[in-house]
Amino acid sequence: MHPFYKRLGQRIREQRHAKGLTQQELAERAGLTTAFLSYLENGTRKGSLDSYLVLGNTLGLEPEALFGSDSGARTASAGRSGENLLSLEGLSAYDTRSVLSVVRSLRRKPAKKKK
Repeated sequence: MHPFYKRLGQRIREQRHAKGLTQQELAERAGLTTAFLSYLENGTRKGSLDSYLVLGNTLGLEPEALFGSDSGARTASAGRSGENLLSLEGLSAYDTRSVLSVVRSLRRKPAKKKK
């Protein structure tokens, strides 16, 4: 399995722990099985883009926070100063297109105002 999925699973696990949820509680809220969530968190299987988005939404994460890079790589050409970059290296063509599609759709949405 590509390291991207292992990092993504770790991010989901960290957020689940931060929210004080068990795997069973998160899986039930997201409409997934506990076994499937365990596979995703361990990075031993990859889920559909929809399953990751549902988990992120259930955890209160915007897609860019869920799929964002935790490597600390930064660049001024990323659009905004200090914005994290996500490496898609090694992903299949289908997975790369899926991630890029999510990013493009986010760019088209108006920014939500914080209260």
